[in-house]
Amino acid sequence: MEEDNEEDYLNLIEKLEEYSSKHKYLFRICLLGDSGVGKTSVLTRFCDNSFKENYNSTLGVDFRIVTLKYKDVISKINIWDTAGQERFKSLAVNYMHHSHGFIFVFDITNKESFENIINWINLSFDTNKNSIINFLIGNKCDKDSDRKVQQDEAEQFAKERNLYYLETSAKNDENIQKLFYYITYKLIKYYDKNDYYEEFDNLFNSGHSEEIKIQRPNQSKCSC
Repeated sequence: MEEDNEEDYLNLIEKLEEYSSKHKYLFRICLLGDSGVGKTSVLTRFCDNSFKENYNSTLGVDFRIVTLKYKDVISKINIWDTAGQERFKSLAVNYMHHSHGFIFVFDITNKESFENIINWINLSFDTNKNSIINFLIGNKCDKDSDRKVQQDEAEQFAKERNLYYLETSAKNDENIQKLFYYITYKLIKYYDKNDYYEEFDNLFNSGHSEEIKIQRPNQSKCSC
C-alpha cells in the first residue's frame, strides 16, 4: 500500500462502515509494539476466537472491524494492527493520527520489547495528543516461567505514564475480551456522558469486568 494513498484508504473504510450498521459511534484503536510480541495474535483471538503458534509478520498495516453494544449504544470499532519493523514506522504514523486510543504491546518473555515500548509511546503521543484511552499490554503471560519483565515493573511503568495495564495471553484467551470491552466502554462513556457508566470502572478495578453487559449485536463478526 503506497503511503500517498493512506488518507484515501482511511476515508474509504469509514464510508463503507457508515453503510454497514446503525451504529452511534465509530472508534479507531491502534495496536503498537515490536514485531513478534503478539499484536496479531491478540487481535485474531478477539475477532475470531482463534490462535496459531506462528503468524507471518504484518506488512505495513492490517485492520479488523467489530460491532459492539453497551447500554443500547452500538459502536463500530476499527482496530488497526501495525507492523513492528522499523521500516514500517512511517506508515504506522498515518494511523496514529486517526486513533481514539492506543494499545502498546510487549512480550513478557522479551525484555527488549518492553524497553522499546517508550519509543512507541513517544511516537504515538507526539503524533496524536488527543487519544482518550491507552493501554500497556504484557502479552504471552501463559509463559510465566520464561518471564523477563516482572508485573510490578510494568505496572509502575504504566502508572507513571497514565496507562492502564493488563497481562494477556492470546493463546489461553486471558484478558483479551476484557481489554477490548473496557476500551469500548471507556470510549462510549467519554462521548455519551451518562452517569450509569460508572459501573464498569468498579468492575474493571475489582477484576470482575466480565460481568459487564457488552455484546456483539446480531452475532455480527469482524471483517477485514
